[in-house]
Amino acid sequence: MRKDGDIVDLEQEFYDSFEKEQMLAYFDFAFPKGALPGLCKISRPKEGHTKSTYFSTLFIIDTTSDSAFNEVASYARKIQWDDFRNYLPGFNSVMAMPYAGQKTETYFLEADIFIDTPIDIPKQFVLHRLYPSIEKVTGFKTGTLVFWDDIDPKKEDTAETRQSFFQNIKNFFK
Repeated sequence: MRKDGDIVDLEQEFYDSFEKEQMLAYFDFAFPKGALPGLCKISRPKEGHTKSTYFSTLFIIDTTSDSAFNEVASYARKIQWDDFRNYLPGFNSVMAMPYAGQKTETYFLEADIFIDTPIDIPKQFVLHRLYPSIEKVTGFKTGTLVFWDDIDPKKEDTAETRQSFFQNIKNFFK
C-alpha cells in the first residue's frame, strides 16, 4: 500500500517492469550457505525507455523456512556491490533493492547495475563480463547461462510468452 492509501498490485507492477525491459538471459544458482536454489534473470531497458545504460538482475531464491529467509536476507545485505568495479569494465554504480515484504517461501533481490558506456553487443557483454562478475560479487555458485533469444527464436515478446516465463519461475520453486 502506498502512502496515499492506494493499493499497489505487486504482481502487476512486476509484469509492468518487464514491459520496459528486454529480457536477455537467465541462469540458476545455488545460494552459498544452505544450498538453497535460485534463479536470476538479466535484462536491460528497451530502446527509448531510458537514456541510462544498465542491466537489471532479479535474484529469486527459494527459502524453505523462516530461518532460511533470514539467512538469505542477512547475506544479501552484506553483498559488496561496489566490487563490480574490480570486474566489470565501465562500472558506475549499483542500485540494489532487496525484498521488503513479509517473509515468504521466496526471497527477491533486484540489483540494477549501471555502466558508463552503451553496449553494442549485449549478449557478448553478458556472457564474458557481467555473468562472471555476478558470480564473483555475490558469491553465488552459478549454473548454465541461457540466453532468452536462444530459447525459441520464433517466439515474439508477447503477454503469452511473458506469462509462460513467470509460470516457469513458479514451477521452478514448487
